[in-house]
Amino acid sequence: MTGLPMFDNAALTALVDRWRPETHTFHLPCGELTVTLQDVAMILGLPVDGQPVCGNVQPAGWRDMVKMIVGSRPPEPAQDAKDKKPSGVSSAWLAQNFTECPHDAADHVVERYARAWLWHLVGGYLFPDGSGNIVSWMYLPLLGEEWENVGLYSWGSATLAWLYRQLCDACWRSGDHANLGGCAYLLQVWMWERLPVGRPDRFSPRVWQFEDEGSLPTVAFLWRNVRVVTRNAGRRYLFYTNELDCIMQSHVSAIGFEFHMVRTCISQLTFTLCIR
Repeated sequence: MTGLPMFDNAALTALVDRWRPETHTFHLPCGELTVTLQDVAMILGLPVDGQPVCGNVQPAGWRDMVKMIVGSRPPEPAQDAKDKKPSGVSSAWLAQNFTECPHDAADHVVERYARAWLWHLVGGYLFPDGSGNIVSWMYLPLLGEEWENVGLYSWGSATLAWLYRQLCDACWRSGDHANLGGCAYLLQVWMWERLPVGRPDRFSPRVWQFEDEGSLPTVAFLWRNVRVVTRNAGRRYLFYTNELDCIMQSHVSAIGFEFHMVRTCISQLTFTLCIR
């Protein structure tokens, strides 16, 4: 996603190594920690109540469904492709077909571009898989409903559940090409907020540019202007692992966002923070 800080892959890897599928928690010397619904609401501003998010699992005719909702049909797989029934479209295909909406586009065309953008946000940012470049079609039927209905779903709880599932898969992977699915940005900001491990230098928040009613910055917005170290990933991984081995309860910020670093930042801001 454009405008987001770079991931600290070494810090995330060290944290994922602490994940235990049996309890859905990170095991640390001071106890067990995990991402909660409150974290999701504060960091991403997503609703954590509402209708359950249930994706479509019937692959038959999914390309026709995509054409009906966004107006373009994904291409058929190549003859020599190993997977004849891919789970979605590539991010490159979405970017190629929906990068910029024409200025004189009709209302129905604008709506299709908006749904394609939302599809990319949901499938590529909130619910990505470990492949890193496939946007699943499973959630597209929900995004094709009336706009008022799209906001009635509990996107926050679904994002958290998907992150849990991807963490359970990732903790068993190994090798240089092992990837983490789920909303990694949620996990990254959660780690920066809760743990003094891999926390980057944070500069003054940028000006909030949106003036529409109900549009408020979230905790994630406070971490957009940071400087993330990216060199010597292997050495940093060992350093972060050693730091996690020494974590004490007094080091963990677990008393709530409103009483931790965010409160200090809010006192210096000229805008209201989204605290769902």
